[in-house]
Amino acid sequence: MNHGGTKENLRPFNTLSPEEHRELSRRGGIASGERRRYLADLRLSMVETLAGADLARETREEYRAAIKRYVNEERKKAARLKMPKEKS
Repeated sequence: MNHGGTKENLRPFNTLSPEEHRELSRRGGIASGERRRYLADLRLSMVETLAGADLARETREEYRAAIKRYVNEERKKAARLKMPKEKS
């Protein structure tokens, strides 16, 4: 991220007062934590998206299989009903 600053604005930590060093370190830690949480959320949403796509694919396949089973069962029932009964 470039915030428009130049290298002239940079100062080594050993030239800062202890208070300035502490404040900059605190800000850096906060920014680091925010970035880590952002990346963790991004990673999680990517995994959920990919898992959701796989789940949708599996569900679609299971749905098709269930329809085929149902159609086959209904055809068998219809075939049994159409069979002429034997006369005794």
